[in-house]
Amino acid sequence: NFSGDALDTDRWSTNDTGSGSTATYTMADEVDGGLKITSTLNGASTLDWSPTDSTKKRPFNNTGSVMIVTSKLVQANYAIMYCNLRSNHYTEAGSWIGYIVQGVTNGNSGDNKIRLNSNISGMTSVDTSLSSSVLYDWHTYKLTVSSGTTTLSVDGILSGTGFATGSGNPTTRLHPALVSSASEGATSSGATTYFRYVECYNT
Repeated sequence: NFSGDALDTDRWSTNDTGSGSTATYTMADEVDGGLKITSTLNGASTLDWSPTDSTKKRPFNNTGSVMIVTSKLVQANYAIMYCNLRSNHYTEAGSWIGYIVQGVTNGNSGDNKIRLNSNISGMTSVDTSLSSSVLYDWHTYKLTVSSGTTTLSVDGILSGTGFATGSGNPTTRLHPALVSSASEGATSSGATTYFRYVECYNT
């Protein structure tokens, strides 16, 4: 649970790419606000378990693990939120699988969608069938990584249309990463995302 007045930096590390402004990671002084990440002006700001390549912690199984996240993207042009289980530090090559919430960016196929996506060879992005009208609401996302497949559910049984399944697995063990991004174009003051809750476990 992201609560209190400060981020637990013994557990979480922050990493930024891009330029034009300074990213902020603050505990929101709002009812149920959680952690508020405002990204760099044109780049990505990441919260993960990977202070450096050599010190990253990867406790989760790449063929049997779950990540649950309650989060919300603030509407803005070029604003993107993505959360994943990844094998790599953000500066190195590796594999990851997760979900992306993308508003209006550069008119590409991911605009106004919630989708399961990955950089795994041979796996294509899989859209949920949730309406773009709910894109910027609070949702609870559940990513289930199994042997050969990954499933994304949004709000569980309360949203029966919010499911997507893809094939393939990351190559090695994983750690969670939460990202607020304006990396496809400049967003005034940076992209803003709220994270209220994160849970990860092996199955």
